[in-house]
Amino acid sequence: MRTGQIIAKLRSEAGLSQSQLADALFVSRDLVSKWETGKRLPEYKMILCLAELFSVDPEVLIQKNSILTEELSALLPVGYPSDGETLKKDLNLFLGTLTERDRGVFIRRYYFLEDPSEIGDEYGIRANYVRTILTRTRRKLKKYLKE
Repeated sequence: MRTGQIIAKLRSEAGLSQSQLADALFVSRDLVSKWETGKRLPEYKMILCLAELFSVDPEVLIQKNSILTEELSALLPVGYPSDGETLKKDLNLFLGTLTERDRGVFIRRYYFLEDPSEIGDEYGIRANYVRTILTRTRRKLKKYLKE
């Protein structure tokens, strides 16, 4: 079961509407809907809040490495080898092509699972700019993997 389906199931079992869950987490109902439909994945800090709210272990909602898999799986070209070793090797080579800052942002997000605001604080940039860096880096990674 995917993260969004689990959130929807736990929310329903708790007798909460999407609006009530959104209010409890100080987010929009639209965001909760996007989580449940799989259009967006909650930040790991939000996973921790959801786990606390539903009194479950965070691993019930998502395994940490699932964030990496879900966000980056769309970048893999058709026919890309499914073994993790090939991806690991290609990813390490790709990271070597990035600037130190962009590499650090990427690693902090996908290895340490930090949210963009934490990463921004570390680099003295805004969270929105961190998201921009990540978007551009994913785009570069997709092109790199195609070649």
